Amino acid sequence: MKRYTTIALAIGALALGACKDNPVANPIDAPTVDQLTGSLTRTSLLQITIGALAQDRTTINDVQFAIEGGIFGRDVYRIDASEPRYVTETLGGNPDPGSFAGGRGFGGYYTAIRAENNILIALNTAPTSIFTPAEITAHRGFIRTMKATEYWHLIETRDTVGTPIQTDDPSEVTDVRCKTAVLNYIAALLDSANADFASVPATTKLPVKLPTGFTAFGRDYSVVSNLIKFNRAWKGKVDFYRGLDRKAYTPALFPTAITELTQALGGAAPGAVPAADFVKGVYYVMVPGGSENQPNLISDAKIGLNPLVHDSVQAGDTRANKIVARSVLSGNGISTTWTYTGAVASTANQALPLPMIRDEELVLLRAQAYIEAGQLANALLDINSVRTSYGLAPYAPFASKSAAIDAVLYEKRYSLLFEGWSRVDDLREYGRLNSTYLRKELPTDPYNAALPLPRGELDARGISTNPACTP
Repeated sequence: MKRYTTIALAIGALALGACKDNPVANPIDAPTVDQLTGSLTRTSLLQITIGALAQDRTTINDVQFAIEGGIFGRDVYRIDASEPRYVTETLGGNPDPGSFAGGRGFGGYYTAIRAENNILIALNTAPTSIFTPAEITAHRGFIRTMKATEYWHLIETRDTVGTPIQTDDPSEVTDVRCKTAVLNYIAALLDSANADFASVPATTKLPVKLPTGFTAFGRDYSVVSNLIKFNRAWKGKVDFYRGLDRKAYTPALFPTAITELTQALGGAAPGAVPAADFVKGVYYVMVPGGSENQPNLISDAKIGLNPLVHDSVQAGDTRANKIVARSVLSGNGISTTWTYTGAVASTANQALPLPMIRDEELVLLRAQAYIEAGQLANALLDINSVRTSYGLAPYAPFASKSAAIDAVLYEKRYSLLFEGWSRVDDLREYGRLNSTYLRKELPTDPYNAALPLPRGELDARGISTNPACTP
């Protein structure tokens, strides 16, 4: 994969010192491709890797991912008397490409991709006097996997609008590629990464120390055996949604997704993943204050839950403990007296980790793949393994595919509350992000399904509206 950026995205690269060509910063703190090629050290590899991961976390911990996904999915309100666009450009109208509501959560991913591309180029000439061949290959697989996740979040949030896949020329404004093409690119990138992992001993460790989000939540993802699980988790997720894509439904991908998700779950049979493993995975660790200063954005008194989240939880579901009463939050035509426990403003909540991907999501994704593959009995086992762990009676065998989908969407809503865009992914691909299934939050509710390309991207192409994507 080549180094990139468009004109607009090159500007965004200034956001991260560890990943930019900075003539002022010491090169060891901001290594460029030229500075890394042929002279890569463990220190410089560590710094640019941590820089890429830091940029990824910063972009995730922002309005677009942490908040707007929940708003679009009809779970979250953010009501601010001084900033109506959290309502007017989400539940009351379309997001403006030039505002935070429409333009955030884009350039940051490409900044991370730029750093990841720099690492991949540098690894081609990494000195074997410093790194073993296995370390080089394993790190290449890790960086390719992370790069795939950046593109997943880009297309997840832009959907049928599409997103660019960048070339090596930083001045080139590339085509906006359609969703199917981007998903295919992500899938190929993940498979290339997995081939890297498969070619080295499973005990190989990465040559850098990863943030604790990769090592402190049930598994050490700096070891290849677990990186394979991480990679297959993403590939199974991507292949499931490639198969479910409402514009290009591909049933042949569901058995593939089942195989990949099963591998990510350590080979566990349907219904056999223990509840204790549900929290295992990779997390973004948040740090309020200090030089790092990355508090969890969800901890915010202006955030509340859509009252329907409270009203729809089933009696006896212990996930209801995620929902707590709050003082009335109202404005712009909506109101609530409920919020998410993690949204209560506090230093403790500012330090709450945010899951990147974890086993509970994988179990429910596998259930979805089983449903689409016509294996309702296996889907039932996975769904009930989650459901019963929260104090609910198991579902009886499903009478129809539709009933199974209803069931898995309920479990995902409450298991993954405030964990990103998964509910939006599901509602739009199942054709449920509309007035047939959901109430209008405001009279002008457009049922937004995606964010636009930012204004800078449109300006770089000399246009004012989203261009038609290129297949």
